[in-house]
Amino acid sequence: MAHTTVLGGGICGLAAGFQLAEHGDRVTVLEAQHFIGGLATTLRGETGAGYDFGPHAYHARNQRVLDMFKEIAHDGFPAQPKRVSIKFRGKYYKYPLEALDIARSMSPVVAARAFFDYFVELGRRRIFPKKLVSAEDWVVQAMGRTLYGMFFGPYTQKVWGIPPSQLAASFAQHRIPHISLSKVVLSALRKGYAKRTGSEHRYAPLVIELFYPPKGAGLISDRMADRIRNASPENQVCTGALVSGIDVEGTRVTGVRYRRVPSTKRDGELCVMATGREGVVDPYGLAQAAPEERIGCDRIVNTIPLPALIELLGESVSPEAREAARFLRFRALTIVGLRVKRPKALPAQSIYFQDKTFNRLSETRNYGGTEICAADETILLCDITCDVNDRTWNASPQEIGMQCAGELEAEGFIKVDEVSECVVLRSTAGYPVYMVGYEEAIDTLMRELGRFDNLVTGGRQGLYKYVDMDIASEMGLSMADHFISGRPKSEAIGSLPYEDRTFA
Repeated sequence: MAHTTVLGGGICGLAAGFQLAEHGDRVTVLEAQHFIGGLATTLRGETGAGYDFGPHAYHARNQRVLDMFKEIAHDGFPAQPKRVSIKFRGKYYKYPLEALDIARSMSPVVAARAFFDYFVELGRRRIFPKKLVSAEDWVVQAMGRTLYGMFFGPYTQKVWGIPPSQLAASFAQHRIPHISLSKVVLSALRKGYAKRTGSEHRYAPLVIELFYPPKGAGLISDRMADRIRNASPENQVCTGALVSGIDVEGTRVTGVRYRRVPSTKRDGELCVMATGREGVVDPYGLAQAAPEERIGCDRIVNTIPLPALIELLGESVSPEAREAARFLRFRALTIVGLRVKRPKALPAQSIYFQDKTFNRLSETRNYGGTEICAADETILLCDITCDVNDRTWNASPQEIGMQCAGELEAEGFIKVDEVSECVVLRSTAGYPVYMVGYEEAIDTLMRELGRFDNLVTGGRQGLYKYVDMDIASEMGLSMADHFISGRPKSEAIGSLPYEDRTFA
């Protein structure tokens, strides 16, 4: 029986471990936090209300993944139409954008300019095509300068902390569905599933329908972990286990070293997710950490951040790979959770803003989370991207919670005195940042990792791809399938370009 150690207990690692365990393999999951699920979790505050790590409703274009979710959440996994908005210049628009909504909501002059700019850009790129280097290049050629300047440009800079001209064009391709305004027009004439054009990027598909367990998004992760444990008495899902090193002999990994660390929950801060290798934050108190323990294994599934994986491999990887890993960076994430004394607050499931402290505001109940708090209350989640140790990162839950509550009151959604609990959930590696030139670093790392046949890496952090829970779960299943198949990596993925890979 092969023994697989999974690094990271997020939904990607759990999907891989779940698949391997049900196939009969021995599985050990090592997770640094005091809970499993990673970003796909639901944590409880002091009053028992549930807080997700942002709005994590499920959807899946992959029927296998969707069937897996439905089977795991067999006692309740209702679907709802997606209802998401963006607000700019004082008005709300459906998101993804719809041509008729633009025409109705914008002033005739602005709407005319937006469409005129788009058709000018359409003609320019046919007559004078140019290489698309940055996210700004990509969105302007797809949407026109007016829409870029009104929302996409300012919002992107707010979220990522750098101008879109410094983000790679593949970032926009990766994350903005319905990238062409002509497709926006076409979509507006269709209904329901017919809105799909079939040409969206696989990692940013147009989503029509969302699924959400009434008890919270983390129910899927919790049950995956239970299934891993129940498959064999030898299987383990270890929390509070921070990986500190990977043992390698030649081109094969042979074991994993880790330390027992305490919970990061304290004073309304429900968690601080970190690799322990950031150097600028130490939520685990590593100076007082327990001695290293070691577990031998036949293979490793990695889902922790790619730069941390390379560092854990130490001298077994080349200096070029270590340098390439240092080029990659992540944007930190702070989620502010508010328990509000009213049964409903928002007109949509989520709303994107460019002029608030938060980038995105969500109401869990509107996704289907009817059992995450009392019936006469609701939970609001405010997503804030930030940098580790900046003002947002260091703000207390009460301070930043009241700041967000004040902005919500000004918007007319709630009253500040209705807020009965403020919590925060934080991650140092919320989103991979697709800097211009990152592709060269990725190519170097893909070549390096290709040498290790019994090590695979995947997921948002582990493959450095901005994907959601559904694709991350698909990646986990793909890694498990690969090991079950017995094929070498050179045969399984050697010829696949990075953009098409689900693991490396």
